[in-house]
Amino acid sequence: MIKSTKKFIAVITLVVMLLSLSLANVSAAAPTSGSSIVKNAIFLIPDGMSVNATTIARYLLSGNEDGSEKLFMDQFVTGLVTTTWAKGPITDSAPAGTAYATGHKSLNGVLGIDPDKTPKATLLEAAQLKGKAVGLVATSEFMHATPAAFSAHEEKRSNYAVIAEQMLNQDIDVLLGTGASKVKPEELNIIETAKAKGYEIVNNKAEMEKSKAAKLWGNFSNAFNSTDNLSYDIDRKASEEPSLAEMTAKAIDVLSKDKDGFFLMVEGSKIDWAAHANDTIGIVTDTLAFDKAFKTAVDFAKKDGNTIVVAVTDHGNSGISIGSYDLLGYDSAPFSILTPLKGATKTAEGAMALLKEDKSNVDEILKAYGINPAGYTPADITSKDRDTYNNAKVNRLITIFKTEPTSSNLIKIMNQKAYIGYTTGGHTGEDVPVYLYTPEKVSKAPLMGVNENTDVCIFVASSLGLSLEEATKKLFVDVTERKGASISGNVLTLNENGKTLTIKANQSTAKLDNKTIDLKGEVAVYINGRFYVPQSALDLLKK
Repeated sequence: MIKSTKKFIAVITLVVMLLSLSLANVSAAAPTSGSSIVKNAIFLIPDGMSVNATTIARYLLSGNEDGSEKLFMDQFVTGLVTTTWAKGPITDSAPAGTAYATGHKSLNGVLGIDPDKTPKATLLEAAQLKGKAVGLVATSEFMHATPAAFSAHEEKRSNYAVIAEQMLNQDIDVLLGTGASKVKPEELNIIETAKAKGYEIVNNKAEMEKSKAAKLWGNFSNAFNSTDNLSYDIDRKASEEPSLAEMTAKAIDVLSKDKDGFFLMVEGSKIDWAAHANDTIGIVTDTLAFDKAFKTAVDFAKKDGNTIVVAVTDHGNSGISIGSYDLLGYDSAPFSILTPLKGATKTAEGAMALLKEDKSNVDEILKAYGINPAGYTPADITSKDRDTYNNAKVNRLITIFKTEPTSSNLIKIMNQKAYIGYTTGGHTGEDVPVYLYTPEKVSKAPLMGVNENTDVCIFVASSLGLSLEEATKKLFVDVTERKGASISGNVLTLNENGKTLTIKANQSTAKLDNKTIDLKGEVAVYINGRFYVPQSALDLLKK
């Protein structure tokens, strides 16, 4: 009897253990409910921000000559993230954004699709399916790679008209940035289409702050009266052009009114652009602007208690370094070698915008970029003294600039003066830090150590209780070879059960016989010769 009882208890214990393990695996694979799920996620991407960019940016903080004071985001580093694409170590922004948006590594130049060129649902789209409000903020044109990766599915990142059409039809609640002029009106009149879809269009900071609209579209002009992209933060007309932090705050204010929660992606786009140009001033000042935007997001999350904030760059850029080949006696160099960076009041782009047509004001340009037009002394190219030798090189570059005042020549002067090194004008393949704020109920463990870039997406999806796989099944049904289907150009016609469904690629409306049906932001896409439609459109054909 005792032996039988012991056997019975052992069997029951084993069953309980197996059941527990099974439930744990189900929970880990697709968490959909429970106390660890949050309502909101804010995903910030400082495009092209290398670790040395944040290091140098610290020295530009007021009174931080020794770099001991940290950036706000420094306290939230949890681990590292690899930045590879599907076939190599150095990624383009399109597959990098796709990895963060969909959880799939992809091919260079493509958006929202996997290596087989199959569309995959994004965090933004999955959040929408769950009833959440969604938004995008960027300092580049809104069709640029990172915002587009979260809201479009396209083989070529340069197809701005197609990308813009998909984004307009996604029914995004808030989109703040610029770039409507990047698409020809005859291809797609972005502003008029946005108005027709119920967006309030805001063109400057005052209009943005005043707006009470639930659907908000920002198409801001920059300091040079262009709507192609926003200014670098240091060049910005603060009274007219909103900062990244101000746009982030506005987006949060609008989106947080949704009782079901929200998903927001914020990109500090032009850190990357400055890095491509090797413009140290642009890199570090926009990094500081991004730090303020991150703080804005975390301040909200702390007060809200039901929000996660993740920040991570998509890739490094430029190989920027503190120290160059000309830094003689590098191990005895004082903190003051970086002091010249503090003298700039504009980026190279901002300074060069001041140049008169007759080029008579080159001294003004140099001063705006923090350079003394008269040069520096002592200066002797044969000297073994570090600064005397370097001053001679700087003075030669100043002379070259005065003869040929270009942005490239201006940038070289500051980098020489401050001993900033660069290895390239392109992207780089190093691992990057991930910054993470979560309420106590959400574990940071999944993003500790070294992670794949796709792991960041999976973490955000898990924290919001989203299933990207289920979202993909609902949004992208391949009907290319379905019985009754025919494709003409980018229009699908599908005949079933005595009904005719017509739907155009990049649109979120369909015609059922002669009746127009709103698919509520669910967009049909035509990629790589295959047509994908939302399941909701196919449901219209049921008997």
